[in-house]
Amino acid sequence: MEILQQVLSYIKFTVQWIFRHWVLVFIVIPMVCSILLSSYVGVVYLQWAGDREAAFERLFRYKRLIDRTEELREGYVYSYSDIDLQAKVVDIPTRIYDRNNEIIGEFFEQKREIVPYSYFPKALVRGVISSEDRDFYQHHGISYHGIFRAFLVNLANLSVVQGGSTITQQLAKVLFTDMERSLKRKIYEAFCAYEIEQRYDKQDILSMYLNLIYFGNGAYGVESTAEMFFGKSIRQCNETECAMIVATISNPRVYSPLSNLGNSIRKTRRIMKSMVDAGYITKSRANYQYKRFLEKWDVKFNKEDEVIESLIGSFVYSSYRVNRAPFFNEYIRRILVEKFGEDVVKKGGLSVYTTIDAEKQDIAVEALRAGIQRQRDYHVKRSKRYKSPSRALKEMEKSENIEGALVAVNPYTGELISYVGGYDFTARSQLDHVQQIRRQPGSSFKPIVYCAALQERVITPSTVFMDRKKVFKGGYAPENYDKKYLGEVIVREALRRSINVVSVKVLDRTGYSRIFSILQNALDMSSGELNDRFGKTLSMALGTYEVSPIENAILHSVIVNGGEFIKPFGIRYVNDYNGNIVWNQEEEVMRYIREKRKDIEKIIDPVAGAITVSMLKGVFEENGTASWILKNWKQPVEVAGKTGTSTNYNDAWFVGYTPDLVTAVWIGNNKGAISLGPGRAGGVVSAPVWGQYIRGTYRNSTPMAFIVPDEGLTRQTICLDSGMVPREQGLCPRVAEDELFYMGSEPGEYCPLHLPVQEDTATGNADINTGEN
Repeated sequence: MEILQQVLSYIKFTVQWIFRHWVLVFIVIPMVCSILLSSYVGVVYLQWAGDREAAFERLFRYKRLIDRTEELREGYVYSYSDIDLQAKVVDIPTRIYDRNNEIIGEFFEQKREIVPYSYFPKALVRGVISSEDRDFYQHHGISYHGIFRAFLVNLANLSVVQGGSTITQQLAKVLFTDMERSLKRKIYEAFCAYEIEQRYDKQDILSMYLNLIYFGNGAYGVESTAEMFFGKSIRQCNETECAMIVATISNPRVYSPLSNLGNSIRKTRRIMKSMVDAGYITKSRANYQYKRFLEKWDVKFNKEDEVIESLIGSFVYSSYRVNRAPFFNEYIRRILVEKFGEDVVKKGGLSVYTTIDAEKQDIAVEALRAGIQRQRDYHVKRSKRYKSPSRALKEMEKSENIEGALVAVNPYTGELISYVGGYDFTARSQLDHVQQIRRQPGSSFKPIVYCAALQERVITPSTVFMDRKKVFKGGYAPENYDKKYLGEVIVREALRRSINVVSVKVLDRTGYSRIFSILQNALDMSSGELNDRFGKTLSMALGTYEVSPIENAILHSVIVNGGEFIKPFGIRYVNDYNGNIVWNQEEEVMRYIREKRKDIEKIIDPVAGAITVSMLKGVFEENGTASWILKNWKQPVEVAGKTGTSTNYNDAWFVGYTPDLVTAVWIGNNKGAISLGPGRAGGVVSAPVWGQYIRGTYRNSTPMAFIVPDEGLTRQTICLDSGMVPREQGLCPRVAEDELFYMGSEPGEYCPLHLPVQEDTATGNADINTGEN
């Protein structure tokens, strides 16, 4: 009671003071405030007047961007002189496309796709107007009625639940102010909004606004948001889907279905009610559409009627954040940044058309991951066998560090068809094992040695070598993979079985000149780099000098393509946002290739390359190092290839050939020269990856064969034991039909090991017919 009396006393005193000083309170103070406010508004106006020209130049460029987008969709073409890559008022993602124009990746800071006004459904426009600015078509930038209404609503709710800004003011705020909440910003924004209304019609304002505003999760504009939420274009969205997009505008952090599904559903319901109140949709239709929306997107509620999950936003990593070839895309990004700069790549709206085949890329990713996972599982199983915790831990660490690479190249053009730089591209794992590592290729290097020897005419596929232990000059004593020795063996068999001793003997007989020429020209190296990386030692025959997977693929491509120089590349051409070609890398690369081919002519003799490929078909035959890989597959294409295993099983390789692809697969430990385990050779670890990739890639292909030269070659069926011509069909147990030889070097004698047997009718004894008189 005493407190109440004190309050009443204070009120009485205040009222009496006001009446005694009414001139001060009702005239002087308001006048002073009005003068101060007018002065402040005048100062802000002067600042606006100084900024106006630059501000509206920015708005003009933005509007022109939208206009051009609409015209481009209708087929209008711009000349290159009309284009300025860096004159973007808003950020537009750079998109990466495969060779069939299928999108495989994007680079962006702001995910945005500009669409014309004609793409906006009526429900979207009506939802925005009913919830954000009911007087949009009546006011001239500022709605005093809207400000008063928002004041009453906020007062009734004792919180800020509705803003008084018009759509035009919101557009001005995003484009021309730094978004801070202040009186100065509101005044500045009002001047902007008024002038926008003088220059542009309502449709233009809506088009600019709905393409510009932020919807959370990196998405700007309604088109990107529709793709992010619903996996489709905004033009395909129904009333409730549009309402959910509109619901996100006021506060994406609070109302986006990706960050707060419950709030988003409730706000969507309120937007639908606003559309009913505004007369844009009937209540019954709104309820029907809302119910269908919940069913379509599988919105689930718990017992307390709280939203717990839905399918909304399940497209965020598919159609919204596309990255089907992350290592390849990163490789492309580095090239683009060097060419155009970081800002243009992330914000310039480039369209990058590449050589990658998206379907083959998906197969490659799956195949390599499966191969890496098998090797990881191998180490996990081994760890469980050890009783020693330290040894078990060491094996588990090996499992965690197993990585791999797969790169497939068109051997005639250098186009990269598939490119997988590792198991996964993450913040912790971005090392591109296709290009950024070098490892010992092991026996996968042997075809280079044999090809050089064939060209030097020191061997043929039928040349016999003695496979037995030997100490070479300097004390070098190589051993075979399985520590077994076969005695006399022909070259084709030695390569097929990957016999180490014979490979060293071939190099010893051939010398280094031809091999070094192949390395330097195929890999486009200077003499200094060549000598720094490769030494003239007999161990070269066993692949002891390191190469990257892409280099290994290129070396083998030269064998397949008949000795032609190629330069691997992934970008065909780049278009700016308006569709103009701003860089044609394919044209540049082809010009460079033509010039190099004139300078160096053939890197190897096409005949030597064809013979090498012919011999490498034997890798898939019985007792070949990859004989089981395609055993039960009726391949529509000819295949050849070579396994490779470095010292101590540290690196497992397979380089496989088809008529139009050379594919290198590497699997090893990311930390360096660490063993994959006893027997974990290229034929066991990497060849299955290639096999899976080839089966998937060529499952619907028409028959294809390797290209061979028209001249200088002859074909001969030979016995695989002696290298000579079989006397009769079926007499020699193992033969290679139509084996290729340099013309004039084919064997001219019959097989001395498998002779026909004739029975003496008189004695019943069997005599060997030597065929000699």
